[in-house]
Amino acid sequence: MHKRFELTPSAGQPFPLFIENIGHHEDQEKLVRDEGYPCYHWLQSFSGEGEFWLEGKSFRMNRGMGVLMLPRTPHAYWAVTERWCTQYVTFGGKLADAILSTLDLHESALFRWEEYSPLQTALERMIVHAEAGAEYTGYDASSDLYHFLTTLKKHGQVNNRASITNQIMLLQPLLDWLEREYGNPDIGLENMALILGVTSRHMNTLFQHAFGLSPYSYLILLRLRKSKEMLLNHQHMTVKDVAEQVGFRDASHFVASFRKHVGLTPERFRQLN
Repeated sequence: MHKRFELTPSAGQPFPLFIENIGHHEDQEKLVRDEGYPCYHWLQSFSGEGEFWLEGKSFRMNRGMGVLMLPRTPHAYWAVTERWCTQYVTFGGKLADAILSTLDLHESALFRWEEYSPLQTALERMIVHAEAGAEYTGYDASSDLYHFLTTLKKHGQVNNRASITNQIMLLQPLLDWLEREYGNPDIGLENMALILGVTSRHMNTLFQHAFGLSPYSYLILLRLRKSKEMLLNHQHMTVKDVAEQVGFRDASHFVASFRKHVGLTPERFRQLN
């Protein structure tokens, strides 16, 4: 059985993301696309096992695995068990390239996820919505697709790298410690690495993968977030007082950092809010 739903919007609906088609294939046939597919294409294994060929590499796919393919990327796939069940969605949109690039999903890649990850059922829910009625088009489908892509970014594992969710779990003891100790101006990378029991280099790798930031940049942004709360909730505090409370050694460094990241001086931020 092959359930396939066409959801391509009309030319008068310029959605940032749109689903072209989405479906569930109970018995996946062999497909060879030497010129790829014209839209973005996601395929995941629901049950059974298949073999996938992509950009000169082949790999086996079973439950808990999926492939994101960029438009016009040559690929082929076929069942290696008696029955291979797959689910898929093809999509595009005016901002599809920009959104995928922002999420660092701008390359064709194989993804894995844990058994109880929400990624396992995210696409299935979209298929259920598509099956429910013709009204599943436009904004609802676009919203579901964006949610799926962010779920893929958060829970998908690429190149045997832990998912962002798991990396944040590894960092959680340090994140909790920084929430309590951010006001200490003596915090350094060695202190932070010691909390995690890892090297500074490994800690930096974890932060880059989880947040796209260095540990020091994360600390600065945390201090600035806390400073905003103080500026608004404690009107009697001077900028110098706030700078000291959030861990800056001098007010000038605080003001420069605040202006760089917020686009306003602390005083101006306070006035506008």
